Amino acid sequence: MAEIQKRQLIINAAQEIISENGLKESKISDIAKKAGVVDSIIYYYFKNKEDMLFWCLDELMKKAIDDLAFELQGIIGPVSKIGKMVWHHLYLNDFSRGDARIRKNLLLQCRANKDFYKHDAYRSLKEYTGILLSILKEGVRDGFFRSDLNLTIVRDMIFGLLDEESLSCLAYQEVRETTPDFESIMSLITAMIVATPQTPDPEEKKHKAQRILFAAKTVFAEKGYNKATMVEVANAAGVAEGTIYEYFKNKEDLLFSIPQERFTQYREWLQTTFHSDSPVIGLRRMIWYHFGFFLSDRKLLEIFLYDIKLNKEFYQSNAYSAYLQYIDLLNDILNEGKEKGVFRADVDNRVYRNLFLGTFAHLTMRWVGIEHSSFIDIMDEFNQTNKLLCRAITTQETDLSF
Repeated sequence: MAEIQKRQLIINAAQEIISENGLKESKISDIAKKAGVVDSIIYYYFKNKEDMLFWCLDELMKKAIDDLAFELQGIIGPVSKIGKMVWHHLYLNDFSRGDARIRKNLLLQCRANKDFYKHDAYRSLKEYTGILLSILKEGVRDGFFRSDLNLTIVRDMIFGLLDEESLSCLAYQEVRETTPDFESIMSLITAMIVATPQTPDPEEKKHKAQRILFAAKTVFAEKGYNKATMVEVANAAGVAEGTIYEYFKNKEDLLFSIPQERFTQYREWLQTTFHSDSPVIGLRRMIWYHFGFFLSDRKLLEIFLYDIKLNKEFYQSNAYSAYLQYIDLLNDILNEGKEKGVFRADVDNRVYRNLFLGTFAHLTMRWVGIEHSSFIDIMDEFNQTNKLLCRAITTQETDLSF
């Protein structure tokens, strides 16, 4: 028997057995028996069961790529192509047999294994997801999709939705078929990504200041405050340079104005969300929202850390007054906690505020400016930080099991 034939027989047998029983419960002896070979020959082609699982999926994914390419033939336009890709996935959930069902089972097992993402077989899955990414790029290039999209995020969201649809049908059987969800799925996807004609905003002229602030934030973050010029800000905002001075005294006033309104708005918003019987929960929310406030706007964070917070002039500005009013929410939480006996009475609010703000500044500067930490690493460190900031002031009786 030719070597290629033997390997294929093993692959075919392994696909069926591992799909049916799972990797852990699948035995090499059973796979060898079904393939019509001796056990030892399997290790000539594969390092172990895990390696065999990955290559089993690789073969099926290559076939899936060919199948999808066939399905997309003759489909014109990126919206229609995404629709066809979504329908293809849903159809396979509902009506597929054989290879397609095996592929879904093996894919779930591979994706749950960290080693899969380092294995050569992962390339075929990347190639498959790359098809959707290329369609998204085509849509942006041709003006069908919004130009401000992070296409990697959109790709992951679409495949995540399709995965959940598969699980709801095949795993916990919430629904018998997923194809009836097609219109709802496409409605969500198109609402997220399809470009809509720009209609003139009658309020736009009244909000030139906002356009200038947004442009300044972008230019200052990219070039650095000291190197950026007002001409560059004006060009980015689509206004004449002189227009900027109708709203802002000078470059420094423009810099400090970037976070000022945000602080005021955020304080008003937080006051409506901090109603809780537990000061500990209120403190945790304050920590979460403060970090999230800046981490959700990378440009604002960089400007605040490098150009505003360490600038002495900031502390004489109106922006600092807005900042103080925003941070004063922390005082309210601390005082309430002391009154209820969950925070230690000897805690100095000002010193704790400095611990809170100093921790934030140093951590975020390291995360985004020095180490460029991954989201997972940031969340791991943030969760530990949240616990430590609470532990610093709570009484011994306070439950911190979160």
